[in-house]
Amino acid sequence: MNDDAPQKAAPELPTLKLKPKTNKTGAKTGVKSGAKPRSKPMAKHGAKPDTAKTKAHTKPKQEKPDTQSMLKSRQICFELLCAVEEGSQLDHALKAQEDISTLDDRDRRFVRLLATTCLRRRGQIEKIIAPMISRRPFGAQAHANLILLMGAVQLLILKTGAHAAVDSTVELMRQAGFERLCGMANAVMRRLTREGDARFETTAPIDNLPDWLLQSWNEHWGHDTTSKLADMAMNPPPLDISAKANPEALASKLEGELIDNYTIRRAFDGDPSRLAGFADGEWWVQDAAAALPARLLGDIAGKDVIDLCAAPGGKTAQLVAAGANVTAIDSGRKRVDRLRRNLGRLGMKATLKQADGRQFVPDLPVDAILLDAPCSATGTLRRRPDILGRRQPEDIESLQNLQWELTTTALGWLKAGGRLVYATCSLQPEEGEEMIAAIIEAGEDKIVIDPITPAQAGIFARSLTEAGTLRILPHQYDDIGGVDGFFAARLIALV
Repeated sequence: MNDDAPQKAAPELPTLKLKPKTNKTGAKTGVKSGAKPRSKPMAKHGAKPDTAKTKAHTKPKQEKPDTQSMLKSRQICFELLCAVEEGSQLDHALKAQEDISTLDDRDRRFVRLLATTCLRRRGQIEKIIAPMISRRPFGAQAHANLILLMGAVQLLILKTGAHAAVDSTVELMRQAGFERLCGMANAVMRRLTREGDARFETTAPIDNLPDWLLQSWNEHWGHDTTSKLADMAMNPPPLDISAKANPEALASKLEGELIDNYTIRRAFDGDPSRLAGFADGEWWVQDAAAALPARLLGDIAGKDVIDLCAAPGGKTAQLVAAGANVTAIDSGRKRVDRLRRNLGRLGMKATLKQADGRQFVPDLPVDAILLDAPCSATGTLRRRPDILGRRQPEDIESLQNLQWELTTTALGWLKAGGRLVYATCSLQPEEGEEMIAAIIEAGEDKIVIDPITPAQAGIFARSLTEAGTLRILPHQYDDIGGVDGFFAARLIALV
């Protein structure tokens, strides 16, 4: 953390009770709260066609195959951006998009590249386009702004040919039902072909951060670090792989680089499931930083371990591979089903439970718990650029409440001397340092930090704090290509 950044007081959260309830078999249950996370249903998306100039007797224009393919890929990208605009996660939108499977591999890669670049660079592009439009499309025509965004990204960042970028943008505007805006789109795109590069040079990656996040990072990390974090967030991530066994041999097989004697890193372009060994269950995808928290539990062979908030299962797989008797818990049926499928592919077994972790009661106290808590995920912007537009500052307080309830409840499941590793892929101290400080204070010396040692942190030792926790900032690992942002702390229940 930046030493010059002002320190906030720990969040005002409920008092931690250290005399947990027990069920009939003697298992401790910890603190419970009636608060429940709120969810907002996703609105339907899609613009209403502008039929003012449609002529029923006009024969449709016959497009050349190349033009048809070009327009189809851009239409699919537009639909993905509309879904994200209305609340969907990009990964979920991609899985729900049926037409993308009809594209060839090159066009599928283009769709993903265009969509993610639009989400990453939206702030810069809108800063350029805004002065060129007298009145920004709004209301039923609001999604026309996404088409302009796509056109500008193709022209200025992906360096698509000017003719293709201009024509596809105008035609997509027409096909989306915004025919009255075609003239405006044509004028903006042609102006960008003349002035766009010079205007783009006046912007910076930091322009893509929403105001609340920019203010938060400036406050906690300082302006220079915030700029570096923003720079790192603009880069597509590499592919990180965790091996079921023998990472050295797998690294050679996949032509990847072995990081910290554990993670295999290689360039990513396409569907990772097509790589050697995936179908045979030899490995799974997992960021190098995300692979560390499970290892912080130490030697867990033969021990009873709970993986709380376990889906999609990368950390569960690590615990199983380490020889633990694992109970993996997640609250959603689809998430548990995904966890089951992933473990099945890997040929691994764990006890799976669909349950709200705040209400779950284990049959007996356990030796260790891994809690990768739900969070704002602001440390994962490279792989989840939709976070830039989806998260709001009020989300942090709601997530804090959930993190508090999960952690304080789970601490009650531990045997005396048992350990819990708390982790979040967030760069917000409210979800990391401040949360742990509040839990320690409320624990009244019955819950303490078990400091992580440099040897245990491995390559991430440079991220150790004075308190013995880990604060991983992505730009600090630029020498290996960056990592996700993470916070991790290891706690001991003394009673």
